[in-house]
Amino acid sequence: MGDDAELYWEMEHNPYFWDEVESCSRNNSFTENKSKKKKKTIQTKSNSTRKKVNAALFIDGENISSKKAEQIQKIANKQGVLGIEKVYGLQKDECTKSWSDKAKKLDIKDIRLCGNPEKDKVDNKIKKDVNRETKNNKSVDVVCIATSDKGYTDTVKELRRQGKKVVGIGEKKAPKELRDACSEFFEIK
Repeated sequence: MGDDAELYWEMEHNPYFWDEVESCSRNNSFTENKSKKKKKTIQTKSNSTRKKVNAALFIDGENISSKKAEQIQKIANKQGVLGIEKVYGLQKDECTKSWSDKAKKLDIKDIRLCGNPEKDKVDNKIKKDVNRETKNNKSVDVVCIATSDKGYTDTVKELRRQGKKVVGIGEKKAPKELRDACSEFFEIK
């Protein structure tokens, strides 16, 4: 899909598109690294059978170091066929800039939020996207959330109520509430 086609798709299917455009027009610009995704398929013994895309990965780039990217992606890939892989951070945040290079290398969609830093700005965007992606894409039955932030606990519980498997990926500092809310939790070092 070309850049124009992706933009038109976002305009038609993303209920938050105009909010993001309006927010960014007031606060400089919104950038998103849209690397060309390769079709993700798995060959089985029958030679041509494709497994459906059934998993999504959302990474809180403010909360987890980009040095853990490969480890996060490896755990997520074991959960199913990833069709959605996104990392989030603030455009002007020095701490999350390293995610941009790592995301490009690992073919993860890099979402940079513009404007002034606000409490939970990135967290709220991830929660909206998780909600939208799981509602619009019924084939997603596994959601991987890479964070050590307790603020995602209610989102995880809601996904579980919807019948989704939720895999948490986080560091030792991840709170018990988040760990317990997930179907599985993987601690990364």
